[in-house]
Amino acid sequence: MGRRGKVVLAVLCVLILSVAGARALAQQSPSPQSAEAQAQAMEQIQLTRTAIDAERQAIITRAMDLTPEEMQRFWPLYRDYRLEAMKIGDRIVALISTYAENYENITDPVANQLLTEYVGIEKERARLKEEYLPKFKKALPPRKVVRFYQLENKLDIAILNEMAENIPLVR
Repeated sequence: MGRRGKVVLAVLCVLILSVAGARALAQQSPSPQSAEAQAQAMEQIQLTRTAIDAERQAIITRAMDLTPEEMQRFWPLYRDYRLEAMKIGDRIVALISTYAENYENITDPVANQLLTEYVGIEKERARLKEEYLPKFKKALPPRKVVRFYQLENKLDIAILNEMAENIPLVR
């Protein structure tokens, strides 16, 4: 593994650990939380998301190996893409919050609501990637677009895997 690969791996480990910290905080008490405790958990999640976004950008910066001209075309587009991705992230946080609020006694209507929202989120994630693909292809050579999508997928999978490990199954 090259130097760049080791750096990306190290930053990815930090990213995963920061997500784990937020999940552990959110999962401390499966019983209903006070409004203050829920507000604190949400604040911690937001802080963690901000840190993850900064780490994500650092990983992309190190791994993309962009020329100065490519940087001028890529970064504004990347920022727009991430702003839309953050909106999807907001939906994920809301979904997890709804799940946590109902975990002890989840009803079939709530389960259906959660499933519908989950599938909608996945569709939105796919739509976003599809929408931005031609834009990234205009900004970068195809091999670098592939690299970018690989990085995004790996980061998304790492975060989703961490969440999956820390969110208990429905009873």
